Amino acid sequence: MARDSLRRSRYTDGQERKTCLHQIVLDAQAGQVSAELTRRGVAADARVHVVVELLEDGNPPMAAIAQAGRALDWLADEPELYSDADLIQRAG
Repeated sequence: MARDSLRRSRYTDGQERKTCLHQIVLDAQAGQVSAELTRRGVAADARVHVVVELLEDGNPPMAAIAQAGRALDWLADEPELYSDADLIQRAG
């Protein structure tokens, strides 16, 4: 899975620069990561930021896949639809 985004970064000189980020989520053996990056067009001398999650049983849970793929990140920008005031008091 690949995802592009534009990030604004503020540097120590006070200037703001735009940086294009390309996110790639891999499911690969540790020894195959370099080959996978090369296969996806990442140059051998490119600077990369890497986060490693070890999968014990080989099958990641669906929640981990969605989080790694940032599938639900858009929900953070959505307004709350309900509040505590919407709860119904049931007669007890």
